[in-house]
Amino acid sequence: MNDTRWKFRMSAGLLVALLGFAGCKTVNVNEALQVPEGTKLYTSYNIWKPGRWKISSINYQRGKLIPFGTEVAIVDATERLLTLKVAHTGMIFKIRYHEEYGLQPMSEYVKQLLTTKGRQELAKGIKPETLSSILDGKVVKGMNKREVELTCGPPSPHRTPSKDQTTWIYWRSRWNTFRVIFKNNKVIEIL
Repeated sequence: MNDTRWKFRMSAGLLVALLGFAGCKTVNVNEALQVPEGTKLYTSYNIWKPGRWKISSINYQRGKLIPFGTEVAIVDATERLLTLKVAHTGMIFKIRYHEEYGLQPMSEYVKQLLTTKGRQELAKGIKPETLSSILDGKVVKGMNKREVELTCGPPSPHRTPSKDQTTWIYWRSRWNTFRVIFKNNKVIEIL
């Protein structure tokens, strides 16, 4: 390979690396949540980890379930990627944030994803059979909106712009959606 071609490839590689880091501004999660450093944090809802891949902020409803109320620690947070560690297992997982679907910055997304409330507090007032369905990741008829949100997370605002809507849209995979239909704040149908 001649010297000019090698220099061009090296320059191109350096440019790609620099562009890859552009826009990866660090997000201070504790500041976004307005909690002091070292505060225990928990997942606000069930998170699905599909295989070895990064978790999507769309929260595809398949794979291994990380239940709501799981204690986690922040490993790293940028505008596009949130890395968390499960306290009791040490498992590290990464959530790729899609601002174009979440319609808000990462600092707002983490306010939905993380809480200072543990599972007992989040599950207060939920019937045992409903709690069992939530922990299994299954929406069932009769659940209220809060219980559905614990089960599946908040619906993505690019398809469900308001939680006041009677139909919430979720994804099983990138190409497969399902709908949760409410009447008087109770699930009447899952399509």
